[in-house]
Amino acid sequence: MPGGSEVSGAIAQEPGHAKPPAWRIVALAAVMVLASVAAAYISFAGVQWPSVEVLFSGTIAVTLAAVALASPRNGLVLLLMAIPLFDFATLGPQNAPFTAAHVLLGGTILGWLARVVRDHKSALPTPTPLLGGLGLLVIAGLGSLIASLAPATTAFNTFRLLALFLLAMVVMWRASTPEGAFSLVRLLVWIAVALVGVEGVQYLMPGLGIGRIATQGLESTALLVRPAAFFLDPNFLAGYLSAAALACGAMLVRARSWHEGLVWAVPGAITAAGMLVTFSRTAWVGFAVGMVLVLLTAPAERRKKLVIIAVVLAVAAVPFLPASITARVATIFEPQSTGSLSTRYLMVVSSVQMLGQYWLGGTGLGGFELAYPPYRQPGSLARILHPHQLFLAMWVEMGLLGLLAELMIVAGIAIAWRRLHVRGYPGVSAAVLVGAVALVVESFFQYYLYFEYLWLFLALLAAVSVHRKEVSGA
Repeated sequence: MPGGSEVSGAIAQEPGHAKPPAWRIVALAAVMVLASVAAAYISFAGVQWPSVEVLFSGTIAVTLAAVALASPRNGLVLLLMAIPLFDFATLGPQNAPFTAAHVLLGGTILGWLARVVRDHKSALPTPTPLLGGLGLLVIAGLGSLIASLAPATTAFNTFRLLALFLLAMVVMWRASTPEGAFSLVRLLVWIAVALVGVEGVQYLMPGLGIGRIATQGLESTALLVRPAAFFLDPNFLAGYLSAAALACGAMLVRARSWHEGLVWAVPGAITAAGMLVTFSRTAWVGFAVGMVLVLLTAPAERRKKLVIIAVVLAVAAVPFLPASITARVATIFEPQSTGSLSTRYLMVVSSVQMLGQYWLGGTGLGGFELAYPPYRQPGSLARILHPHQLFLAMWVEMGLLGLLAELMIVAGIAIAWRRLHVRGYPGVSAAVLVGAVALVVESFFQYYLYFEYLWLFLALLAAVSVHRKEVSGA
């Protein structure tokens, strides 16, 4: 399987650095294990010795941390595999839960920062306007503390933004070459394929209790099963799958042989089908926009044929779509037909009204839910307090600095897009662009501020925009 060779190829030693002696890694792991045992013993007061579960979880955590600290390149690969588990399979105690993804995120960032201190010339990514916009977003979060309605929540969420920004820098460092970017895109695609396998089991056998599943009734009173794999919400799984499917599409239209085309067609079809099964209208809209972009950025000599094929396939597929999917699609054009959809539209009105009071300092990150109830429009669902439009929420929560960061990010995307246009949209660059644009479009209907895959694709877009050459086969 292509994904297997990718993982083994990606877990390699960074060029330009001598391999650290094995005894150092072993010693580091041993020290961390001892530290975790001591911490567990102290935290579990009254227990003569930590339980087997605590020792097992602690050993997993410190081993992953040691690997990420010793090689942030390897840590990033493992982190991409663990990101779907960010809200699942906790390793820590109930009062301070953490997952393997948290451990790998911290270890990878700290390992990379150590390399920045040692050799900042090769470890720091090339500055771009898009990266500057992402950095300004962290500053805007910090600034929103001044007038925050929930200072503790705002401080915590600002820390989350900082971690995501540092992750974006690690991704840019790893993707500083076309080969590096290509390997990350391919890895993200095959991880998405694996998640579709989990999703398929959930959809066919929801009673097994694997991962998370959302259920809701349709107007026909039929129960709609929406697999989420290990994500908190099916829309987040769908967003990831839509970006992966579009990346495959961008590579497929550039394939130079049937074999190369098959390598991208198979995972593309799998992830697109997985996206459909989530019943996420948000992802469907983003995917549709992304597919248009795939066709517009395709090689000029193939563009006309591809448009014809795409239209024929789309029309031919409609009669074979399940009624549950077509009914769900129909609701997109009837926003008042479902409570959750109409609430999204009414929340736009509420957010604009909230700007009258919070346009300058904002409510503080995480303060939207506290300020929203008095502005809630009649007819919107009372249980929905979380913002669903990222672009308005950024201004409402972070005030004028948030708006400025938002505008700078959009300008950074436009500049990166222009650079790729001048270079003729080479394969891996086009794959990153269509995935990033789809997730940005989906942000109009979801609060993707802390969605790791939006940050990953924006970081990849910033990285490929400054590449000097292209990778063979991409």
